[in-house]
Amino acid sequence: MIEIIRSLENCLALNIPCVVVTVTEVKGSAPGKVGFKMLIGSNGRINGTIGGGSAELYAIEKSKELILSGKKFLTETLSMNESSESSNKRGKHTNGKNIMLNSLCGGEVTLFFEVYQKYRTIHLFGAGHVAQALTKAAIELNYFINIYDNREDILNEIADSTACRKIKTDLSGLPEAENDIILIGKDDFIVIATHNHLNDFDVLEYLYKNYRGLKYIGMIGSKRKVAEGLAYIKKKFGEEIDLSNLYAPVGLDIGGETHSEIALSIIAEIQAVRYGKTINHLRSNG
Repeated sequence: MIEIIRSLENCLALNIPCVVVTVTEVKGSAPGKVGFKMLIGSNGRINGTIGGGSAELYAIEKSKELILSGKKFLTETLSMNESSESSNKRGKHTNGKNIMLNSLCGGEVTLFFEVYQKYRTIHLFGAGHVAQALTKAAIELNYFINIYDNREDILNEIADSTACRKIKTDLSGLPEAENDIILIGKDDFIVIATHNHLNDFDVLEYLYKNYRGLKYIGMIGSKRKVAEGLAYIKKKFGEEIDLSNLYAPVGLDIGGETHSEIALSIIAEIQAVRYGKTINHLRSNG
């Protein structure tokens, strides 16, 4: 039990989707017992067991389906048919509300599936005041935050949270880093707000070198800084590079200059892009 809890905590800390499967009822002969648990990820079993056999194989495949479906909970009853004729058939079928599995056990087991979905992720480069305010706002909207900075003391100023991962990173070394040093999904959002405009350009170079298919890359800064950043990227990758996914200066034109107000304008822009809304962006590059 403790191993499953620790593995679940690790999945939550890394924003890895997973499913906890619990045996809630057993009738007749079945491999599992009430209370047996198993933790399953997108690639299969992570920890624990519900007794093995066809029920466990079914639970693994069902959990993979649930992760993709977006569902949160499911209860299913599996019947292990003891008929040799049925056991010779391949696959599974339903009989009323029960799932019929090819097994000679002859028992019945009820499973409760509890799904922990991956949250939409914001990769935040820079851990300064705007980033700290943005992290609070994003967590309230159920985003998972990865924060990268080369200053450990600044990273430590951000409150610990299961929805936030703080990663000390050599930002200036990103352009020459391996392409998978930072794993970014195609639907993830990027906000660049480091303490040094050269680091901002380093991050931009890394992203356009390795992740050009992203839908949103936001960069904080003045129009002059943005113009310098655009010139830098075009010099690196050519004048014809597609920068339509770059929102710079980042945020919506809602007014205000405090860190909290800037953070609000950024998270509002992310929401607008996520849901396909046309809003008055601050961006000067598109």
